[in-house]
Amino acid sequence: MHPIAILVLITLALTWARLYRPVHRSVEGHTLRVAPLPLLAKMRMHAVPSVFAVVLTLLLVVAGPLDWWMLALPVASTLLLLVIPVRYTITDRGIRLGWTEFRRWTEFAGVRRTAFGAQLVGMSGRRRLNIWLSGSRDDDEFLHFLRQTLKNAYKGVPVSPMESPVSLTEVPVSSTRIDPPMAAFTTFDSDPGR
Repeated sequence: MHPIAILVLITLALTWARLYRPVHRSVEGHTLRVAPLPLLAKMRMHAVPSVFAVVLTLLLVVAGPLDWWMLALPVASTLLLLVIPVRYTITDRGIRLGWTEFRRWTEFAGVRRTAFGAQLVGMSGRRRLNIWLSGSRDDDEFLHFLRQTLKNAYKGVPVSPMESPVSLTEVPVSSTRIDPPMAAFTTFDSDPGR
């Protein structure tokens, strides 16, 4: 194997790291909802890294250091990423995507809409978590459920697995607003002119 092929394999491994991490905490608490990741959301999630891997491999094949059959690796990897069933597991204590680490609600300050779906904004010093959505009508209901679950986790309110939002009219229209679980948190605004 050519040493440059290792670069392609590293790129593919980083793409798969979005769904699977060998060392992760198990799910804690009572499961409230298991939400499958729709195909369009998977396409949004893997578009940039998968296209990068295919283009990198194509350039290396054209330049000569790799054989043509190596182009099948990123293409097959992308197809597998799209067909493998992936789910968000939401409990009263936190959330997990696929087989990554379980993140507790106390790590997040709020939920905000983004171009790819939504984002759980990390508290100071904590990482954010991207919530990949397909752009369907059910996205608003799912985001409302996340907001309520996050608020209830901070209030210590027990949540029944059967609870779900009844009305979509309670979902904020603003795409840049964060609904913090407590008033002490900052609201982020991407429009500095307001």
